[in-house]
Amino acid sequence: MSGRHVYLVAVAAIFGCTSGGRTSDNPPILVGSRMARILSADEIAAAHADVNTAYDAVSRLRPNWLAGHGVTSGSASGTAFAVVFVDGEPYGDLSSLRNIPAYHVGDIHYYDVTEAGARFGIRGGSSGVIEVRTKSPSSRT
Repeated sequence: MSGRHVYLVAVAAIFGCTSGGRTSDNPPILVGSRMARILSADEIAAAHADVNTAYDAVSRLRPNWLAGHGVTSGSASGTAFAVVFVDGEPYGDLSSLRNIPAYHVGDIHYYDVTEAGARFGIRGGSSGVIEVRTKSPSSRT
């Protein structure tokens, strides 16, 4: 084996043995994965005082959910932005997230237009859904 090959093997071994620097306090957010579509209460709490409402949490931690994703319906009532559901029921447009205190949020899920259609049917809108699942009254502290 030449010196160059030994060097490459050594570099590969070093990179293979290094830690990713990840801790359980800071779990990975993988783009394109299911994890990137969920915002948990723990993650919101970790943002501390910067987050007062569900809108603040989404705009700070998942800003791409608030972006327009294009109208996929030929209907004039279609919108380029996701609609909001709370505990499975229609709630309003994106600005309605400002009415939900962050401490009431159990988790927030983002559904693209296909997933929204499968889960919520026609009520899912033409550009996806942001669903807020609230904490049960006994877990709100």
